[in-house]
Amino acid sequence: MAKTVNRQKSNKPSFAAKVLDKMTLGNDISINRAPIETGMIRHWWRTFKSNYSSLVIQNILCMLLAAPFIALVFFIMPNLEQRWILQNAFNFVGELGLGFTGSTTDTVMAIKGIYLFRLMFYSLIIPCFSLIGLGMSGLFYSSRNVAWGAKIKFRHFFRGVKKYWWQYMLAFTIIGIAVYAVLASIYGYLYMSIAGMTTWYMYIVMIIAVLIALAIVYFMITFLPIINMYNFKAGDKIKNSILLAVVLLLPSTMLGILWIGLPVALIWTSLTQMILLVTFVLFGFAAYATAIQCFGVYAADNYTTVLYQNMLYTQEKERRRQASVNRKGTNKNKKNKGKR
Repeated sequence: MAKTVNRQKSNKPSFAAKVLDKMTLGNDISINRAPIETGMIRHWWRTFKSNYSSLVIQNILCMLLAAPFIALVFFIMPNLEQRWILQNAFNFVGELGLGFTGSTTDTVMAIKGIYLFRLMFYSLIIPCFSLIGLGMSGLFYSSRNVAWGAKIKFRHFFRGVKKYWWQYMLAFTIIGIAVYAVLASIYGYLYMSIAGMTTWYMYIVMIIAVLIALAIVYFMITFLPIINMYNFKAGDKIKNSILLAVVLLLPSTMLGILWIGLPVALIWTSLTQMILLVTFVLFGFAAYATAIQCFGVYAADNYTTVLYQNMLYTQEKERRRQASVNRKGTNKNKKNKGKR
């Protein structure tokens, strides 16, 4: 396992070894935990399936804390949007033909009004994400324990909230800001485009917002499990997460496509939205937390812990070599004194 990280066949440092050379190393805070023998996906499925009954109640608690987000996106915003349209008397049928009153300008104004509404009020998702982070702090704590092979009880959820609430609230607030930044850049671009304004710079802003959001996704996939796995300083956790995100780019991409692409694919119709909501009520949050936490355990067992053990082995080897040199020097001095 160590050779996989440190060396290639050419006996030169691998790309992973070069990137991870600056990591802060150490064992995770588990007690005498055996390394995971199976693959990451198999380990997640086995962990999730065998502990579902323990995680389901905690999933419901997370669902309650996510209720403001669900209500805002699926119920409040559509109703407020319809009320916004009625209050401003927007006309979407200008010059469509015989019997339709109004002009093209009226239609443009109506569409601009919708984009402006979404640009302003979708910022409310940011505090909703913060509240979700509060619940996920407890669920990630329990997910860490089951990923390590330990049993959990209901009180572990609140223990996790007590220990890590602000870290996960901050992390999910950043996620909320990234999501809103993407939405705002898209609606801002559409608003200026339909208004006939110069939009090339908004196109650049939109691309930058999407790239930053993707970078945050890669970072969070490694950072969220690290929060509760190590006693490192916050700066060291951030640094390790960035380095691991670079090394684990391919598996992070696969995990991100699955856990982000799936909900996005299910938000377009009322039926699929209902399926999505039922899924999260039954097991969605627990599935996300255990998958990401098992990914963190995989990273620890194959990279962080391996490098730490290699470092300890190298230090012990150097200590023994130095002790041997000192003994030889001492014996040589005694011989010289005896001759005198």
